[in-house]
Amino acid sequence: MLLFRSVAIGLLGACVLLLAQRPPPIVRIEHERELVVAPHAPAPTIIDVAPGLSSTQLAQLVRLAPDERVTSVDDHPVTGNLDAGTVLGEPGSRRFVDLAIAGRTHERRVLVLVH
Repeated sequence: MLLFRSVAIGLLGACVLLLAQRPPPIVRIEHERELVVAPHAPAPTIIDVAPGLSSTQLAQLVRLAPDERVTSVDDHPVTGNLDAGTVLGEPGSRRFVDLAIAGRTHERRVLVLVH
């Protein structure tokens, strides 16, 4: 019992000593930048698909308006929808495909998740 009290008092004294030697806190105020969102920015479209789909079935899931075309696949620019289909048809184990689609007046993103 005497040993326990000695260890407890020693630990308490060490804690008090460490708290006394602690430097004073420095208060620093940093202002965060405001997030500016475009007023008419469309939300990205997310398409969730099961594994085992072929590249043609994957391409059929993405709906395009008559004035829209695919501008990039996974942040790699493509020249048109045929070039985008070629990139989509490349073999590989993709977990997702990120498409940028542009129309005459707008631009939108489509994320295809494959799992």
